[in-house]
Amino acid sequence: MDYEVIYRSVYEYEADVIVNENTCRIVPYDGDNQRLLKHEVDSIPQGYKTYFRDIFDNIVYKIKVTEVHKRLEIYSESLVRVDTKAIRVNYDFPYDYGFNQFLLPTKLVDPEPFQKIASELTKNVKSMGEVIETAVKFVRDRIKYAPGATDVTTTAYDAFKLGMGVCQDYTHVTLAILRALKIPARYVMGVVNDNPRATHAWVEVMMPDGTYVDVDPTRGRFYNLGYVKFAIGRDFADVSPIVGSFMSSGKGQLKNVMIKVRKVAD
Repeated sequence: MDYEVIYRSVYEYEADVIVNENTCRIVPYDGDNQRLLKHEVDSIPQGYKTYFRDIFDNIVYKIKVTEVHKRLEIYSESLVRVDTKAIRVNYDFPYDYGFNQFLLPTKLVDPEPFQKIASELTKNVKSMGEVIETAVKFVRDRIKYAPGATDVTTTAYDAFKLGMGVCQDYTHVTLAILRALKIPARYVMGVVNDNPRATHAWVEVMMPDGTYVDVDPTRGRFYNLGYVKFAIGRDFADVSPIVGSFMSSGKGQLKNVMIKVRKVAD
């Protein structure tokens, strides 16, 4: 399945900006079951661009704008091919993965407070598929979808205690539970074809054979072709679409984010 994906962010400022620097992860991931056929990243006003792949193999652009401005637009236009992905989860649980970076605690996802909960949830569970389904059901029952209740600094445990959040929080809590069970799992940021108004977050769970199975704890379902992955990481901090700083005597704000996903070929 081929998708045309457009991402556009607009920022406005109270006073002239003389330097504006941004790090962008707004291009679909090129790997696993995705193939990036073409892409373009730019800004208005235009700036100096460099790009590289980070430690998770995400495509990262750095844009530095030195033309004086009070409005900045950053955009990407991409064509990506997404292939079907086998879902095999009938592996025995527990399984010893040994050392894995996606088991380690982060500032936003600390498995420690979830150890007892995770153990209770899975005391009669014998397969990886059951673990995933049990964890996702628990998170969906526990957390009510509530935009504005949390922000990008909210930890998994804080969202869990609050009982409210958005896709980022569903994903963080699910990651914490899986990692508490010694199952490597990573954060995915991307877009969904049937609701492309904003970026979405979901989980990739490592299986004993080294493959990853995608599950969306917010929607309570396994991966399908409508998902386009942009970036992977340990938590949201590794995959934020745009992070930047600017020099100005006034404040700035994000005015608008526009995302379009269009299926162009089967």
